[in-house]
Formats: sequence, C-alpha cells, structure tokens
Amino acid sequence: MYTGAIFISFDAVAVSGITVEALKVAKRLGHNDIKCYLDLGYDIKVDKGNFNKPYGDERDIYRSVFTLVRVEGIDSLPNYSVGFITHAHDVLIGQRTPVSPERREQLLTLIQKLSESLAWRIIKLWESLSIRYVFVENGTLPENIIYTKALYQAIEIYGKNQGLGNFVIWRDHDLMWNSEKTVMKYGAEPYPHAVKPVRSPYITYVTLNEHLKNRLEQWCDHQVKVVVRKNTYDFDRQGAKVNIRNGLGIRESDLVIARTTRIIPQKRHDRDIWLIHRLSLLFARNGGERNVYLVVAGDPHEHSAYFSELNKLARQLQVIHLVKFIGSLSHACMPSKENTITIEDLYDACDLVSFLTSWGYDSYGNPVGEAISSQRCYMTTRYEYYHEVYGQYGFKAPVMDISQASDGLPDDRFVEEVYQLLNNKKLATEIVRHNFEIGRRFLSNNIVDILGLNDAGGVMRDAIFVSVVLPVYNESDRIDTVLESLFSQRTRDGLITHSTYELIIVDNNSTDDSVQKINAFKGDNPSLDIHVIQERVQGVSSARKRGMDYASVRATQRDLRLGTQSKHYIVSADADCTVDTYWLHALIEKMIEQDGDLGTCNYYYNEDSFHKRPNLFKEIQKTLRCRELSFSLFGGFPDGKGFAVERSFYDKVGGIEIFYQLQNGRFVEHLSDDWDFGIRVIAWGGKPVYAHESRIEINSRRVDTLLDEVITGNAYGQDGIIIMKDVRPDVEKQTPSQCDTNPEQSRQAWNYSIKDYAPKNVVLPALLNPHILLENTAVRLFFTGPVADRLYQRIHEIKNESRIIDFKPIHAYKTPAYRLYFEFREEIFSALRRAVGEDIGFPPPLPDCFNDVKTEDYERFVYYFCEDRESGEAHNYFANGGVF
Repeated sequence: MYTGAIFISFDAVAVSGITVEALKVAKRLGHNDIKCYLDLGYDIKVDKGNFNKPYGDERDIYRSVFTLVRVEGIDSLPNYSVGFITHAHDVLIGQRTPVSPERREQLLTLIQKLSESLAWRIIKLWESLSIRYVFVENGTLPENIIYTKALYQAIEIYGKNQGLGNFVIWRDHDLMWNSEKTVMKYGAEPYPHAVKPVRSPYITYVTLNEHLKNRLEQWCDHQVKVVVRKNTYDFDRQGAKVNIRNGLGIRESDLVIARTTRIIPQKRHDRDIWLIHRLSLLFARNGGERNVYLVVAGDPHEHSAYFSELNKLARQLQVIHLVKFIGSLSHACMPSKENTITIEDLYDACDLVSFLTSWGYDSYGNPVGEAISSQRCYMTTRYEYYHEVYGQYGFKAPVMDISQASDGLPDDRFVEEVYQLLNNKKLATEIVRHNFEIGRRFLSNNIVDILGLNDAGGVMRDAIFVSVVLPVYNESDRIDTVLESLFSQRTRDGLITHSTYELIIVDNNSTDDSVQKINAFKGDNPSLDIHVIQERVQGVSSARKRGMDYASVRATQRDLRLGTQSKHYIVSADADCTVDTYWLHALIEKMIEQDGDLGTCNYYYNEDSFHKRPNLFKEIQKTLRCRELSFSLFGGFPDGKGFAVERSFYDKVGGIEIFYQLQNGRFVEHLSDDWDFGIRVIAWGGKPVYAHESRIEINSRRVDTLLDEVITGNAYGQDGIIIMKDVRPDVEKQTPSQCDTNPEQSRQAWNYSIKDYAPKNVVLPALLNPHILLENTAVRLFFTGPVADRLYQRIHEIKNESRIIDFKPIHAYKTPAYRLYFEFREEIFSALRRAVGEDIGFPPPLPDCFNDVKTEDYERFVYYFCEDRESGEAHNYFANGGVF
C-alpha cells in the first residue's frame, strides 16, 4: 500500500516560501494518514552553498510534519559534482563557456548517462518510502539539468511500474528563469538544452498566476496544460503571540515596519532603510515623539557583502539604531524549539509589513499575503506581477511605482502616503478589514484537491459518473429527510446505484448540529460515498461553486488515473427541498438520451400544504403550468433546487461564476448564479434538455414565511439586488402566514410571477438560440410563424446595436430580454392563452412612466427603461428574481 508523499524542493535552503507552502500541504495530507517526506534539494542546486551538505538543525525545523530524506549515495555518481554541474550549465544553459560541437555532444551524452543512473536511485528511494504522491517545488529550468532529466525519467518509470495515474504535482512559484532574467543567470531565450515540462499522464503542472501559466505553456509550445493555484494563507489563525518589542527595546508607542524576506540584493532592503530615514525626518519635523523601526527577518549570512552594505547605509543615514536585523524566523505552522519567536509574532508586533522588492525578482510576494491574513497593513512596489497576484482584486496599500527602467528609491509621494497611513489608525483599521475580507475569498486556494483527496480521505470510485452537490447551512430540522431522499434513489437498468453516484455536501459555516447529523448519516450508510467539505465564504452561490469545482477536479483526476475521458455529470440539489425517488435517474437518463449538456428538473408544491389557501395555490399552479410548457419547448434554465451539467461543459465555461453587486456601498454576492450559469452554458452552445419525470418537491416554507413579500414581488430583494433570505419559519410568526390571499392579492402575486417568468423563460431562450428555436416547428406553432419571424428580426437588430455594450451574460442578456418582452408582450400572452389556458389572462399593466409615452416613441422608451440599471426600476417591475 503506497501511503507516502515526497516533496522535492529545488530551492536548496532550509526555510523558504517554497518549504512553507509544502508544509501547509503536508499538514493537510496528514489528515489522510499520508506520511510526508521532504528533500531540501541540497543535492540539486549548486548556487546556494549547500550542495551535499548533511542535514543538521533542518531536521528539528520540520519534525513531526516532514521526515527529511535525500537520494542515498548520490555523491558517488561519477562526475556528479559542483564543478561538473556548473560547467554543464555554463556551456548548455548560460552559454558562458564556448565549446566545440563535438565537445557539446560528448557533454550531452555524459549528462544522459548520469541522469539515467540517478533516475534509478530516485526510484529506489521512492519504493523504500512507499511513495504515492510527489510534489516538485520550483523545478522548472534549474541549472542542474542532470537532476531534472532524472526526475522526469523516474516519474515515468515509477508511475508505469506502480500502475499509478496522476501522482505528481509539479509546482512552479516563479519559473526561476523568468524571475532572475535581469542577471541573465540562464542566458537568453529560448534556452537551448533546457529541460521543458513534458506531457505526461502522471503530472499536473501548477503555477501561481495566469501570466506565469501563459508563459510556461507558451515556452512548452502548448504541449502541456498548466493549472493555476495560488499560495495559501491561514485566515483563521489562533494561538498566543510572543511580544517581541520588549526584547528589541521598542516601546509600545513606537511604530514598527516588518520585512520578512531573504537578505539579498534583489529584495532591495535599501529602500526600507531610506524610507525609515525619510519617515524619521517627517516625525521629527512635525513634533512627533514616536520612533519608526525597521525589523528585518532573514539570514544575514546568505549574502554577507550585501548585508554589510545595508549596515553601512543605515549608519550613513543615521538610522542604525532604528534598524533591527533579527535573523531567520520560522512560521508558526512549523514545529520549532520552545521560546522562539515566529514570523507571526513579528507581524503581530508590527504596524506595517514591507515588500519593496525590485521590479523583476518576485513573481508572487508571500509577505503581502501573510500581511493580509495576519490583519496588518502592507506596502509594496508595483513589481512585475503585483497586479496579477494582488492588485486586480482591489487590495488597498501604499504602492511604490517602479518599472524595469525606473527601479530606484521611494519618491516623495510614496513617503508621504506611508507617513499618513502610520498616523491614521482609523484608516489603517479600515484597510485591514477591507483586505482581510477580500483575501479570505481569493487567497485561500489549495492544490491538494488536484489529487482527488479531501479531509475525510475520500478518493473517487472508478464507476462514479454522477456527483450530487448539496450546499447546507443550518438545516438541522430537515437534513435527515433530505439525506434520506438523496440516499434512496431508485433506478432502472442499473443506471443510478450507490456505485455510480456520490453525494458532496458543502457545509457553509453551519452553527447548529447539521454537520453532526450528516456525519452520523454517513456512518450509518457506508454504501453511498458521502463527502463533507467546507466553504467559508457565506452564501449559497459560493457553496454551490465550491462543491461543483470539487466534483470536477476529482473526476478529471480520476480519468487521468484511469487513462479515460468519460461523461461525468455534476448535479445541484437543495437542502430546502426533497427529491422524488426517480429524480436522479430521470434527469441523467434524459441527458444521455438527448446528449444534453444542461439538464433541468420538474418542480411541484405539495397541495396538502395549501389546503387552507386555495386562491394562492391556484396562482402557483398557473406559474408551474407555464413553466412546464416553456421548459418542454425550449429546454429551460437551471435552478439550484435541481439541475445537472456535463462536467466537460462545466469546465469549458469556467464553472459557476460569482457576480458581485453594490448594496449600500458594500459588495454583495449576486445570488442568481444558477440562472446566470445556465445563460453562459447555452450562450456557449450547450444543449439544454428538460426532464419532466425528474421531480422535486419545493418546500412550502418559501411561500409561508415571505407571503407578504411574495405578493409585492420583493421576496428576494429589490433595486436589482437579489438576496437570499432565511425562509425557515419562526414558530411564533407562522400562523398569520397561513392565511389565503384575497382576490386583489392573488392578482398582484400572479402579475409579479408572470412578469418574472415571461422574459426569462419565453424570451430569453429565443434570444440565446434564435437560429435553432425560432426555426423549430413546435416553437413556431407556439408563437405563430409571423410572430416568430418578427421576433427573429428584432433579436438580430438588438444584438447588433448592443454587441459591444456589455460582456457579462447577466447584463448582455437580461436587458435585451426585458426589451423584447415589452415589445412582444401581447403576442406572448396570446400564445400562452392558446397553449396553457385562458386563465393566463393578459399582460400586467405597464409601468406608470409609460402613461405619457407616445405610440411612436414606445420602442425607444422601452430601451431607456430597460437600460436604467442605476435606479433598478426595471428590475423591480420584473419581480427581481422570482416569486414562486
């Protein structure tokens, strides 16, 4: 049984951002009883001064998380030495040493033989440790191409011999050649003889941002695919901190700027020292009694000459007493000796974290992420990848403008901005809160899911081809019933069995005992694979996305392991609703029969819940009759209560996208992710199908608790903001909501329901696929031929005039659908009366603002009304997100 994981760092230093990331991953693997090993790369990289260095204190740094290992007897390999590796690099990569073509060929032959011998030693090590997973950290284009070649050979042989699928994550933090291009360490592009990533069923390549992904794929002639996974940070940090100010002689009233990077020239600590000097002058000039200290954590011996230059500069600027070099610090997540301080202790003691690095050195910038997760302000340069990694998400900080051509000292504007921040505690507190909330959303990613692992240790079965995703938030009262309905699915011809579908439950920060009940159910029913994962961002949209992304990644990796590319369906369910016994079978069967990419279900309310409310139930039934018609004609749109998407199409459109809208000056989730996702799938050419026999019972509490707001069309927000309200009934308030609607309320509820329904379910499908639907015989019979032709023409005209206005589907299709509804509302209702029944009636009254609009101006003012998104009146008129 292979239960080990080995991390191979090409960084060749005891502690770095790379090993910190490795340690975080290893701790998660530990939850799966996977023993983790670390090779620090002392036998790989020659320019760090650690080549063939024996492990010493390093073992203590990583105790209880990693066992440090290395390839045994590597120094006995002929020619495997600093001299030979350096010579090979200078000839083949850096091109600093010219040799004859004959000598170059001899060198390449020798390197090939060496790499083959080394590969077998690597394999022997992995076999002895029962390795199942391999993580290569920063391994692209190091100067030691012997080891790189050997590693690729070892992966192919070991993967084949052990019958493994994807078992390697090859993660590049900065591509090395890209981050050190200013010193031309690796020569000029295209880097002849460099070992490019190879296409392999055993390897997933990972890097940290889209720019690096594109560079790497381009360098490899797009022969490999690269996955983007950001570094991770702990946003739930707990535990006591050590007060380090006293030990450094720093008063509580003083200010501290922390710098936690290697002490090497590319990090530009001279900027921090210069800044301390300028800030001290400002405080003194303005009568301030506080000092501003710079505390630097890093190894002063890594570049002794540079360290001496920094001290000299501090003395020249007369701030030597304000600059504290405190040596290397470990993270709190690393095991260490007692009574030692950590990076987290330094951040806790500081007022500002600095990352004034050079333009072209770092591709990521871990100190920035650490500052955000530690709830500290930071300052940074606008280094080459700052916008890609942090800036695009809206983090707030003083940013020093630099470029490749202008990479000097801080200017007056930047110094003043830092000074103002240090003197404005209220502003600093607001920036910290702002950055922390954004960081929790965007900086909590991880790479472990690529391997098909979760905290419960589950790996997808080979036969699974359906994943049901169930977001859960405080559903203790109903969760047992919902789980039982999902567990007890019946089938015909063995299509849906406990061997072919799984249940992924996403806990969205429940505070009741929902999760305990889920785990108890899971324990009592081992025949069904039930996975419990968590989404910390509050909201059903984020929870659904988390579960569907999780299902997609695991299914993809399962296919890589099996060497197949099979259909896999991801299904959304709702903890608020109960599914019928053939719900899943009918849905998947219909998608298979019709080769559908997007499948929608049939919904109903239990009539017994409305036996005292016949008027209200009558209006609900009218809406559902209309829905049955339009879904049968057009295929329909997904609703989170129940829909399915084929996994390859889910990936093709980028999965669930979370939109944000402004509400009272704050960004809030636009909770229409299911509908917007359907728009994207269909707009990208996906085929929607409707499974009439796949039935879901909607919980009547949606109407019970919000009846007054249902009647007025504000059940899920107003002014264009769709919100998710807690519809669980309060016992004390339940009785009044059981009253039936009077005739006027019934009419009002119907009007809002049909105004929400018609643009979405009649107009929008035709708008998305006019060339298909409006030439379909059944659709043309529904509209009548002349109306279908006229609708086709108007769709073409509207699309043409608005083709560059909006690019987000939520707006690019919603507004035109509103316009077409207004222009064709009489024809639409005439068609509905013919197809559904005369009780459908006639269009609800127009908004009052149309009372004075002339007939010849009607179409023009419809445009202005539907484009008026700032007021939200159009959204309010159309009931904003549904009624029944």
